[in-house]
Amino acid sequence: MPASPAADRDRRSAAYAPPIAIPSSDPIGAPAGPKPLGSRFALVLASSTVSNLGDGIFLVALPLLTAQLTRDPAAVAGVAVAQGLPWLAFSLVAGALVDRLDRRRVMWITDVARAVLVAGLALAVALDAHSVPMLYAVAFGLGLAETMFDNAAQAILPRLVPSTRLEAANGRLFAAQMLTNDFLGKPVGGLLFTIGAALPFWVDAGTFAVAALLIALVPGSYRTVRTGPPRSLRTEIAEGLGWLWRHPVLRTLGVLL
Repeated sequence: MPASPAADRDRRSAAYAPPIAIPSSDPIGAPAGPKPLGSRFALVLASSTVSNLGDGIFLVALPLLTAQLTRDPAAVAGVAVAQGLPWLAFSLVAGALVDRLDRRRVMWITDVARAVLVAGLALAVALDAHSVPMLYAVAFGLGLAETMFDNAAQAILPRLVPSTRLEAANGRLFAAQMLTNDFLGKPVGGLLFTIGAALPFWVDAGTFAVAALLIALVPGSYRTVRTGPPRSLRTEIAEGLGWLWRHPVLRTLGVLL
């Protein structure tokens, strides 16, 4: 039986129907992922991680070394106080100085200074020429250098990563500092001290040397461009204190830390 005219029209329409577009699994308009933090941030993160590992090693090894020289508990505790005192006394000054200087240069210079300082202590321990006053002086010097380094490491981040990734960069930097300084460096320092009294200080000096090399590889200049009339260091410190006092949460954290 011949097909009806209507059926012929349907077949012709189906034969010439345009293909149906299938949605792509990766559409062009899909939102892009987060921007990478970049190689410059990776170098700063690596430098800070290695440097804070050395801080943790020193933080445990120094009181153990002091306990070999004296049985006075106050003298042993005093080395920890000497290392932490710069944070209390000079953190605002260090922050104001970092704002005036090239942050990258501050970081590698302080790490070179720490490497030399700790290597000198390691040599003195190896030669049995160390003393309690020497340990106090080294602890204070390292605490001062750490204050400068950590301030510069935080201040350099806005120049290294996009503003949308600044929170992630800060989180990674802080997490690395906490992990290496508190959780890895301290047990490593204690273990090395059981092998040899001078060993943790040689390793500590090596970590600072590596950290200085890593930060020196970061390209570019990171000095803040200042506009307007010059201001004194005292004025900037007072502004920093006033800003901190107006933020209750940060003020409480500052007092606790």
